[in-house]
Amino acid sequence: MKQLECKKADDATLIGRALEGDTRAFDALAHRHLPRCYRIARRLGLSPEDAADAVQETFIAAYKALPSFNFNYQFATWLTRILLNRVSNMRRGLARARRFFVKSAFDARDLGTLESTSTEEPDKALERSETMNALQQEIDRLPGAQRTVFILFELEGFKTREIAAMLNIPEGTVTSRLHHARRNLRQKLRHLRSG
Repeated sequence: MKQLECKKADDATLIGRALEGDTRAFDALAHRHLPRCYRIARRLGLSPEDAADAVQETFIAAYKALPSFNFNYQFATWLTRILLNRVSNMRRGLARARRFFVKSAFDARDLGTLESTSTEEPDKALERSETMNALQQEIDRLPGAQRTVFILFELEGFKTREIAAMLNIPEGTVTSRLHHARRNLRQKLRHLRSG
């Protein structure tokens, strides 16, 4: 399969080609999904180096497990489940907790406008920066199950059904964890605003 054809092909086609031994097809899959995997690993608290290692291990594991891929699932869902297992294993082995960077807030209605503008006054910019840092800390303090669901849904855009498949839990559990994470963050943000 030529490089241009790989870029245009959907995941299922690329998987089929990779299973036939076309290494370029798997390379195209990896290239397509690598940025999201890395972003998820970072948002789950891994350092840049550890995130890169987790992503590399994820793609190695995915390549080895590709013959068992179930075409009833989306490749991104299956791959993210492998990544979550790798991240979980790495976090267990880390001596200290790590912080992660959140590029965007989960809901402007809940957080207020945190986006910077070119006309923003320095004191407002500082306040926004402090609020974002506090938000990062509060997300990091969420219980692990809530944090994972929150990041996958709010920051990565996965559907509850996809997250349920990734984590091998009922969709209702995903919804519940997401609700509790949002509630916890809202309470913390109210405290920050009033304090």
